[in-house]
Amino acid sequence: MTPEPVNPDPEPGTAPQAPPVVRTSGSPRDRGRQYGAAARRRVQLSLESYEGMYAHFAGLDWAAATALAETFVPVIEAFDADYLEEIGGIADGAGVAFPDVLALNLRTEILFSARARTAGGGPGPHECTAFADLRGPEPIVGQNWDWLPFAHDTVVILQTEPVNGPRWVSVVEAGLLAKFGMNSAGLTVLTNALVTSEDRGSPGMPYHLLLRALLESESVEAAEETLRTAHRSSSANYLIAAGNRALDIEARPGGPSTLTRHPVAPGTLFVHTNHFTAPVATTDVGPAVFPDTHARHRRATALAEQMPYPSVAAWQEVLRDHEGRPESICCHPNPEARHELERSSTVASAIVEPERRTLHLALGRPCTTERVSYEYRDFFKGRG
Repeated sequence: MTPEPVNPDPEPGTAPQAPPVVRTSGSPRDRGRQYGAAARRRVQLSLESYEGMYAHFAGLDWAAATALAETFVPVIEAFDADYLEEIGGIADGAGVAFPDVLALNLRTEILFSARARTAGGGPGPHECTAFADLRGPEPIVGQNWDWLPFAHDTVVILQTEPVNGPRWVSVVEAGLLAKFGMNSAGLTVLTNALVTSEDRGSPGMPYHLLLRALLESESVEAAEETLRTAHRSSSANYLIAAGNRALDIEARPGGPSTLTRHPVAPGTLFVHTNHFTAPVATTDVGPAVFPDTHARHRRATALAEQMPYPSVAAWQEVLRDHEGRPESICCHPNPEARHELERSSTVASAIVEPERRTLHLALGRPCTTERVSYEYRDFFKGRG
């Protein structure tokens, strides 16, 4: 369906209506220009917001951040030069410079390498709670995405028709190539930030560009191979679902030896937050950066196990849970945080029925925001 405006959120920093649905097609450069033009003000707001974040968390002014971002160009070009073309197109459409949009797409590499170095300095922005529930006759997967409140005003729903490959949809901050989403091949990609002592921001494939590559994959196996063959710059968790199966991959910087697979079998439940669930040959900094990660994992798992029957409605209740507020599954800004950039909020809450090609999305905190159903069967028809 065409989304209707959501209910206004009473707290500041949230959008009073649904964000734009941005539809792009054609070549990478053309898609980028369409995206940048349609989301021009939101891209500019993203840049303004990350300028402050890079200074606060990483100690970098914008010139230093863009210079760092440009050191990643050779790696990205070797992986897929089309991504650089599309970033250039976004910059053209939004009326900003290529290095600006590139630095925006490296937000994880810039911010979390700094958080790894300063983990003892206190928590940063909160992050995500993701799940794959394969206990019912049809799979249900999804996540809450927690971030800074400014992202309420920068998020877009990006719907893309490339010349080749699957069509795909991503809920993403304006200017980034992708975040979580689904494609016409039946693949759903969910994610959590992870941080280790190995996260140094060294050139490699950036996290958000890898999310984009996964959304372009035709199968779980192809998505896994993408992660295996890429030299990754950042730690991250990737939860990939298709049909009645899912695969979770915990990744550290590097190549295939720094991946850990967690197959999710039919009939089982899997929940992931912002710490490694398998032992790692390094220091997991996640619990220091995201001190609520273990509590959210325990709470979401316990609530899911109490469900009489897995359903969209039951998962809606899990994702709007407030136990431990403000450090709860449904995240609200903490008024006692030391700095406004350390006050987090659930920016989007997604529940996906992959077999129905349906995304149930609350663009805002799910406790106060209407969940709108986006049915993509027709959009995906004939591709994938």
